[in-house]
Amino acid sequence: MLMRRVLLQVVLALVAVAAHAEWEQNECVQCHKREVLPITLGHSFADWQTSVHAHGGVGCEKCHGGDPAARNADVAHHGVHPASEPESSVHPTRLPDTCGTCHRNELDAFKGTVHARELAAHDKGATCFTCHGAMATSLPTARELTERCAVCHDKPVHAQTALAMVAMTKTKLYHARRAMDEARRANPAWYEDAIRRFHGLERDYHDIQLKWHTFDLDAVLQQSRDLFKLTDAITNEAEVMARRGAK
Repeated sequence: MLMRRVLLQVVLALVAVAAHAEWEQNECVQCHKREVLPITLGHSFADWQTSVHAHGGVGCEKCHGGDPAARNADVAHHGVHPASEPESSVHPTRLPDTCGTCHRNELDAFKGTVHARELAAHDKGATCFTCHGAMATSLPTARELTERCAVCHDKPVHAQTALAMVAMTKTKLYHARRAMDEARRANPAWYEDAIRRFHGLERDYHDIQLKWHTFDLDAVLQQSRDLFKLTDAITNEAEVMARRGAK
């Protein structure tokens, strides 16, 4: 376990070094880290710098367009438009496709939803930004989601309940893995079978995350409840194995 943590830390350090070297060559980053931009913009350089996108190697140009190799401001901003303009790659009607360049499965799930139809028909409606914000720094809590949904929906309790169940299931998966690791020495054969089943549960959780992007809240809620029960069962197994090993 210690060796695994050390290896993970080494990998993360190497990724950080590689990202830093990449940003040294990115003129968008080099310029905007010096510029103090107006608060009226959707986000700041600091928002990006601490985001999952920055750590994943996604620069300004991936979302906004422009030329990250150009040092001249006019050339660097060629093709970049304010989000309020339909030509902008981050205009609400184009934002799903922009995000979908990397998040293809989520885009495919979103395309058939009522929110996507509203965007196509009226040029406004819920987008990736509505739930995740400009930098997707975190997933919304159930309370935050309710506030965002309530902009258009009256008392969106169902969405809050579904998201709360998803969050509980994620936490249950985390505790299940911890319990399994503690029981590993007691019964290695059980662990080998259990870890295969656990990986299946992780895949089920990923499927629920994609299902969320269809806004089929009934299905999300039911699948989350089913997964929670299965995860609880494997946690109980692990605890039994750990107790047997302690005797």
